[in-house]
Amino acid sequence: MLPKKSLVAVISLTASLPLMALDDTLSEAMDLPTVLSATRLKQAPAEVPGSMTILNRQLIRASGARDIPELMRLVPGMKVGYRNGHIANVNYHGTNFNEARRMQVLIDGRSVYRPGLANVDWSDIPLAIEDIERIEIMRGPNTAAFGANALMGVINIISTRPELSQGSRVKITRGQRGVDDFYARQGIAFGNTYARLSLIGKQDDGFELDEDGNDYRDGRRLNAVNLLGNTDISPTQTLSWQLGAKEGSNQRANDYTEMAEPSDDSFLLDRLLAEELSSDSDIRARDYFIQLHWKNELSPDHRLEVKTYAQHMERLTETRACDSPIVFSPEMRELYLVGNVFPRRMNYILRNRSGIWADPAYYRPTLVNRDGLPPEYLQLIEDIIDQHAAVRNGPPTCFNLNENLRETRFEVELQNTVQITSDLRSVFGVNLRHDQASSQTLFGGRVNNTIGQLFGNLEYRINQRWLLHAGAMAEEDQLSGFSFSPRLAAHYFMRPTHSLRAVYSEAVRSPDMYENNAYWTYRPSNLEGAPTTGDTYYALAEGPGDLKQERMRSVELGYNGHFHHSGLSIDIKLFYDEIRDMISQPLQIVNFVPDNSSFARFKGGETQVDWQANRNHRLRATYAYVDFTATNRLDQRLTSRHSGSAGWIANWNNQLETSVFYYGAQKLNEFRFERLDARIATNFRLTRDSNLELAMVWQHRLDDEPLTRDDNNFKNQNYYQLSAELNF
Repeated sequence: MLPKKSLVAVISLTASLPLMALDDTLSEAMDLPTVLSATRLKQAPAEVPGSMTILNRQLIRASGARDIPELMRLVPGMKVGYRNGHIANVNYHGTNFNEARRMQVLIDGRSVYRPGLANVDWSDIPLAIEDIERIEIMRGPNTAAFGANALMGVINIISTRPELSQGSRVKITRGQRGVDDFYARQGIAFGNTYARLSLIGKQDDGFELDEDGNDYRDGRRLNAVNLLGNTDISPTQTLSWQLGAKEGSNQRANDYTEMAEPSDDSFLLDRLLAEELSSDSDIRARDYFIQLHWKNELSPDHRLEVKTYAQHMERLTETRACDSPIVFSPEMRELYLVGNVFPRRMNYILRNRSGIWADPAYYRPTLVNRDGLPPEYLQLIEDIIDQHAAVRNGPPTCFNLNENLRETRFEVELQNTVQITSDLRSVFGVNLRHDQASSQTLFGGRVNNTIGQLFGNLEYRINQRWLLHAGAMAEEDQLSGFSFSPRLAAHYFMRPTHSLRAVYSEAVRSPDMYENNAYWTYRPSNLEGAPTTGDTYYALAEGPGDLKQERMRSVELGYNGHFHHSGLSIDIKLFYDEIRDMISQPLQIVNFVPDNSSFARFKGGETQVDWQANRNHRLRATYAYVDFTATNRLDQRLTSRHSGSAGWIANWNNQLETSVFYYGAQKLNEFRFERLDARIATNFRLTRDSNLELAMVWQHRLDDEPLTRDDNNFKNQNYYQLSAELNF
């Protein structure tokens, strides 16, 4: 439940709005932004059947952010965490900090939600933050418009149109923590076409210290190219086209854990394993995409669109590891299939954990009576112990392992938008998508999936006071079956730019390919050292193949209003969300037993206030209160009960720009987060057509805790970066 004081404040403010809005007129609403990410219909904020946050170019630039996840701190209810320096996790209302599974992320209408592992690779998106015109965030379920995986929201990243990006631009950014960024853009115009070519380079060292104060190896490097164009085919037809590619590498320490951890250096195998013969396992990333979007304005009231794209993502990882040859023995595989707890107990026995596990008088009754090992398998335990003892005076087995994954997607969509009458608008269409994930390690080959969608949204204005919405998505998923996701909403307009809303929606998330179809086991290559009796790793993570879709029901009450004379915009949201049949288990090779047993409930309130005080000063604040219940402890770790942001953007005589932002979250994986950011930029006019901007960004952590995980630490609480940007 919301705190009583918060409820009283929300109710009091909402009750007073009709009086506050008396001076607004319909004509004064014409300069408001419009959005497409809610229903696919162009709508003003007060008409949206849900909660919408718009991050425009001014706000993006003033934030000083290098990456999109950092911009999400400006969105009420959005939780941003990090597994390491190059793996960010963005979740609406939180849940599991390891995987962001429940939001659809689009770039110019192209989904970058990975089908194989149900996540978004935020650090490898081949789009410069300088090329973003705005970001529309639908805060709440939107499966009715964008299909499964838009369970808790949609983030739609919209590029600046090429006709607005003409000329040349070069920007260099240098900062602490190894930050070394490069951006170059060239506008191109020929015939009926405007285009923009962007080159992107980004590099940093990630976090600096692990939990023990040692250097943390989690940096990243990427280079990307993006070409975006708009072509006017005729007075009524346009073709938008885009293609891009990126390559990069993400540092990752070898996380292979030896079955036979060294415990006695009188044995050669233990001495060599203690020398850490294993190598790092950096990730090489390559992405490619091509995209087309055709629009035909058949009449002022009728538009037809066709959108299609193809994209391919590669994440290639190979590492060298060493261990006892028993990890490739058929006996270890047999023991693992009896129960995945027993290989962990074998690890205890081989390293004599706590000084008692090597004693048969202890481990035999413990395995049977406490862990449930059938007594007939005690001899299998002894056989594996003997296998290890027989090779302990020799070298370990060393081998290459890989976790290579290649994901490919093809999608085509037809959309028809019609103004049926002056009071009734509609959009409907069909979408066909094919996904493929290929990995010998993770899937034992290839997994394919084809998804067909039929969607529609209706908007009916009964009179000046009432607006009704109805939308739905029917989806047939080859691997998950059929689903239907409806949404109903009603708006009551106190004035043209002030509305109260009530929204009911249902949404689904389909299990990703790994959750349902994993067949993860290592197949070693380049074997050296002690010979093995088998050719596959003992551990096997196998998806059940029959997981159900996660299902969500959501109720929302809200207010959206814009006070034109004062430049003030307010959005208030009260919500109640339930997710059933949740799949919460982490994606891992050991102890991977996914099911639909989890449940989560979120209720609370959010608000965002944006005040353009005058042409030179803008103030903005957000706050979210989330009361949550989750049956799986992993889904409790990234949900912060209180979070928010506040910012002030100022322009001083068109020569100096300043901005200050505060971000705070009560708890992100049990760690408090508070940070103060400031940016100052000055502009020098060089010639009539050229200018130079110099900017500095300063970040100061107001807390002294790790960021999301124990290993995510910086050496000090301050961070500085400088940038120089030349436009000509």
